[in-house]
Amino acid sequence: MYEKFEKLIVVGVLLLSIIATGIMTLSKKEDQKSNLVIIVNNKVVKKIPLNKLNESKTYEFNFNENIGYVQVNNGRARMVEMEYKICPKSICSDTGWIQVAYQSIVCLPNQIIVRIEGAKDDEIL
Repeated sequence: MYEKFEKLIVVGVLLLSIIATGIMTLSKKEDQKSNLVIIVNNKVVKKIPLNKLNESKTYEFNFNENIGYVQVNNGRARMVEMEYKICPKSICSDTGWIQVAYQSIVCLPNQIIVRIEGAKDDEIL
């Protein structure tokens, strides 16, 4: 008699855990939106939605009477290299692609920050 009762308890606990996992999975948003934010002189000049599609698009933004370019591709972004007289060391373009919320691209000579916001599932590994 105790064996049947113990088996019922184990099956019940397993069912409850499967149901709880399913509820948590369904309640979680499938595709959390994240945005690429471009900040110049501490002011947001552009917000670009990052999508996971396989399309490449280049966005331009103005800063200090110049034009900068950010390339977005497959949910990630990078700064396009600027002329030597505008950004002599090109550290911002050498940073490469960013794709998660804790990453950013910084251009100190021009006071530009490019960062990703809004992806809450991204964790530092």
